[in-house]
Amino acid sequence: MASHAFAQRSAPQWLLYAVPATCLSASYLIYKHRRTLYAWAYQLIAKVPSPAGMAYISGNFAPVADELLEELEIVGGKLPEGLDGCYVRIGPNPFFKPVAGYHWFDGDGMLHLVRLRNGKATYCNRFIETERLKQEREVGRPLFVRIGDLYGLRGLALVLLVRLGKAVGIFEYWKGIGTANTALVYHAGRLLALNEGDLPYGVRISCNGLAETMGRLLMKESWSNNFTAHPKLDPENGELLFIGYKLDTKPYLSAGIMDVYGNLVRQWNIDIPRPVMIHDMGATERHLLILDMPLCFDPEAMVKENIMPIKFRKELPTRIGLLRRDQPSCPEGFADVQWFKIPVPGFLVFHVSTSWEEPNGDVKIYVCQMDDFDMSLDGMKHSEVGFLTEYTLSPSTGVAKRRRMSMVQGDFPVINPSKATRKCKWSWMAVFDKSTGPSIMNGLAKMDLEAAPGTDACVAMIKYPPGVTGGEAVFVPRTGATVEDDGYLVVYVYDSKADMSYMNIYNALTMSPTPVASLRMPRRVPYGFHGTWVTEEQLKKQVMWV
Repeated sequence: MASHAFAQRSAPQWLLYAVPATCLSASYLIYKHRRTLYAWAYQLIAKVPSPAGMAYISGNFAPVADELLEELEIVGGKLPEGLDGCYVRIGPNPFFKPVAGYHWFDGDGMLHLVRLRNGKATYCNRFIETERLKQEREVGRPLFVRIGDLYGLRGLALVLLVRLGKAVGIFEYWKGIGTANTALVYHAGRLLALNEGDLPYGVRISCNGLAETMGRLLMKESWSNNFTAHPKLDPENGELLFIGYKLDTKPYLSAGIMDVYGNLVRQWNIDIPRPVMIHDMGATERHLLILDMPLCFDPEAMVKENIMPIKFRKELPTRIGLLRRDQPSCPEGFADVQWFKIPVPGFLVFHVSTSWEEPNGDVKIYVCQMDDFDMSLDGMKHSEVGFLTEYTLSPSTGVAKRRRMSMVQGDFPVINPSKATRKCKWSWMAVFDKSTGPSIMNGLAKMDLEAAPGTDACVAMIKYPPGVTGGEAVFVPRTGATVEDDGYLVVYVYDSKADMSYMNIYNALTMSPTPVASLRMPRRVPYGFHGTWVTEEQLKKQVMWV
């Protein structure tokens, strides 16, 4: 009787199947929509009522959403004869509106290029189709953590959320998480878009000036690091010299060389004591120059001090290392590096102008040195800007000497690319507007790297008209030039009064403030980072693979 009564009280037969089926269905739906659920959780944690860094998505920092391909009008001067090729500049342009604070380094990479051919000009802008952007577009929301998110306990919670997302396959980290928003280099038939948090992305430019992302660069399995935003191209043998750093696991720093065909022919691991951000490097005929700066990865400070996890610790020394280019590869172990320790307080270098070797064996490197720096979202507006500084390293004595070359405040230095890794005389840099903060550039300065001690290296300056600002200029040698500084400075400028952008071409030899030619853009071009000039010959030699 008892068993009969229990059978009468037992669940209906259909329920025995319905419950597991419901659980399976729910699990399937959760799995199917896991990215959307993750993105919702990310936004819930990251969102703040009064986000910082909003200055970098307003004014001419503000992103543009459209992608254009249009002919340009020449509104001043005339295009120089023989100046055929393509000026390409890249910068951050967030596809999705930030949900937390915004850092200028966060935005998705966008190309702005002008194709010059037979006296005509065409403008094109395109997002770099990174794996990161593709995955976020599929969901319609941000998936990957950004620098502007990483503050305090909220930042720690987001880091833990990311680890959970990786563990359950929310996103495909192994495909790369970089933004390709920082710089460009043409090498081995490929225009590479660079960001130091990932490998490069190949870009192809068609004859009419249309840009197309080809994909993420394929590297040898032995290379397990990222790829610098500032590799150095040796014009003598076509080699591309580069470094890569990471902040989570050793080796923190690696270096390598690609031959003229794009093959990785040498690679080294470099022993540094702590994970640091190393944005640039130097290269000479025989050496790579490694800048071990005290811009340290410090997640503990993120939580305890409610700051970003990357902190400038000026109480630590700065080191410059010489790594011989002919040293055998060492994918295991560490390379031999001769370090030159610079006494405290430490300093910071984001950009190197150039470097070379003197006949007596000394190595010269010219950098834009900052004695203080705040990488926080709003702190960048008040950080100290760079001063052109010369370092002389003596391998025979182990002594390093320093000389400040100019009192002009500037950064984004460039040289005639044919002089890279060899001795040169001239460098040009963007000049900062002291009244508005270090992110606004209102001119270009010409620097004499052979200036006598006690004299200012700045020999000429182009000042933009009131209300006009710019950024880094690219040096393009003039066809048939016989002297190093005979060429053009190509730069995007922004007229705040008209809310309009222009591509200006200046005479680098005379430094006349009147542009050789000025082309009106179809609409505003946001401030960006670095650019390059791709010659007509290079455009014709582009390959179809990465």
